[in-house]
Amino acid sequence: MLLCATAAIGQGGSDVFYGGTLGASFGEVDYYELSPMVGMHLTPELSIGGTLIFRYRRDDRFAKTLTTNDYGASIFGRYRITRNIFTQAEYEYLDYEFFKGNLSKERDTTDSLFLGGGASSPAGRNSSLYATALYNVLHNDDSPYDNPWVIRFGLAIGF
Repeated sequence: MLLCATAAIGQGGSDVFYGGTLGASFGEVDYYELSPMVGMHLTPELSIGGTLIFRYRRDDRFAKTLTTNDYGASIFGRYRITRNIFTQAEYEYLDYEFFKGNLSKERDTTDSLFLGGGASSPAGRNSSLYATALYNVLHNDDSPYDNPWVIRFGLAIGF
């Protein structure tokens, strides 16, 4: 399961919002992610946007430290059902590195289609906290993700 912290920062009164993901985890496998995001409110209920993706992993579980770099992009649509509940669809294209059985590094590409939803709650005059649970309907044994579920938590400021 991938856990990310996301901040969406916009301008008050503007239909455009921006922000992104800054993620990290540490242990035998260190993980870092940087994903800037920009989007637009088409209506008060419907928003669309896109992200660029860069991920770095360092794996110390083997005699030789293994590192990989992934990059890609995604586009998303979010529809507010109520003030606090929304659905989301996100398409992601990822160019990723992996290691074969002999620990030789290879690169491949994959498509992911994440479907799900989330909830948000006001956290002040111009901010809110949110969480999403998305399921990758294209997940298979060759996926770079261990699990088809992606859980995200975030803070939205300015819209």
